[in-house]
Amino acid sequence: MSIKVIEYNEKRKDFENYHKTGGAGISSSGFECVDKYWKFADDGVTDITGFPSSGKTEFAFEILFFQAETFGKRFMLYVPDVGSYNEIRRKLITKYYKRSFRGYENSIKEHELSLAASWIDQHFLILGKSDYKESITPQSLWEFMAEYKDNSGGVHGLLLDSWKNLYHQYVGREDLYLDYVLSYRNEIAEQSKKHIITIAHATKTELQGEGGKRRIPTAYDIKGGGAWFANGKTIITVDKPNIEGQLVDIYFSKVKPDTIGKAGAVIGEMEFWWKKSRYVEFYNNKIMWAGDAEKYKKNENIITF
Repeated sequence: MSIKVIEYNEKRKDFENYHKTGGAGISSSGFECVDKYWKFADDGVTDITGFPSSGKTEFAFEILFFQAETFGKRFMLYVPDVGSYNEIRRKLITKYYKRSFRGYENSIKEHELSLAASWIDQHFLILGKSDYKESITPQSLWEFMAEYKDNSGGVHGLLLDSWKNLYHQYVGREDLYLDYVLSYRNEIAEQSKKHIITIAHATKTELQGEGGKRRIPTAYDIKGGGAWFANGKTIITVDKPNIEGQLVDIYFSKVKPDTIGKAGAVIGEMEFWWKKSRYVEFYNNKIMWAGDAEKYKKNENIITF
């Protein structure tokens, strides 16, 4: 039997640290407009949905890049939806330099690939199958993350892009399977103090709301919807009002625990600059990279546009 009573003395130091920090292991997302609704928790669980090409993956990468650049955190990436190893590497290099990979003026040069390698390899571990015939289940992926150790230690979390790329073995009702497997994920994140981000696509590409206007997708629009909302902790929808534009809106339909934020929406305050592969926010009538608004408030130097 795996049930037990948790004794206070067993958790005393951890709880006292939780009180001291106002919620242990919580850090900025990098953006003032996002921090109003959600901050990054070391033991967090975040599900991101939205229409195709809305910026879901890029938003997840942006959050992890800020954690790596600012706090030295380290993450695993299992992101088959991004593409091959070369495509994933290209995306990381582009984000690192905030410049186009190639084909444009001031693109990344060949000698710069190796200059960025050490930092990228320290902070991002790209995962793949050892045998293409093997199937990876959600449980095996999360357990691998939780138990992984190398010469640099373990990792602080995992990005999965996307849920459909895993093997889901169940018989009968999908909602009961999701109730089990997603609650198992939540336990792993809490026990291992690691952050798990999952990209899960909306099942329909166009949703009609009131007046025939396009409706913003929610967790209920993911395959197995109700179970995602019930078991999710933080649920984010990334949406581009104009698919050809740079403006991106971020919706927080559920945020748990309440120490990290609340439900709300960031509307008209962020853009994704695809040539640089990074998000920016509008703060105090200025355009700023992740982390710059905090520096600006402290009168520190920032890069101006």
